[in-house]
Amino acid sequence: MGVGDVNKHREIGKYISILQRLSNIYFANELSSYQIGCGQQFFLLQIFKNPGISLQELASNGSFDKATATRAVKKLEEEAYVRTETDGEDKRVRHIYATEKAKMVVDITRNSVDFLTEVMLEGFTEEERDSAEAFLIRMADNSYRHIIANKGKE
Repeated sequence: MGVGDVNKHREIGKYISILQRLSNIYFANELSSYQIGCGQQFFLLQIFKNPGISLQELASNGSFDKATATRAVKKLEEEAYVRTETDGEDKRVRHIYATEKAKMVVDITRNSVDFLTEVMLEGFTEEERDSAEAFLIRMADNSYRHIIANKGKE
């Protein structure tokens, strides 16, 4: 796919959006036989990596709102990939754990993430790979700080 002239800074968002949509298609295809979609894979990996994570922490880790995280966890619970436990001290807090069934899907998901990352970085030197990741992290941090600083302002 030819994506055109990337020299215009105002096109950055367009290409980030294209990457996101193509990634969603890829993960939807790769994970469809496990009854999870591109929307749940991030959450499953985070829950697996952080046993007992709360819904609020899960949402915060990916800059999602709590409703989105709740829907993703509900879907993962329906497929028996995660289980939740109410906190012993604060009944409003639920801790989320990956189940035994999730382990195989997590491995497949990690492999899919690694493969797609290699596809995206094909032809990049190691220095370019590091720079690309560093730039994307900075862009996400800049966006996050701006949105938080201006939340509710109109």
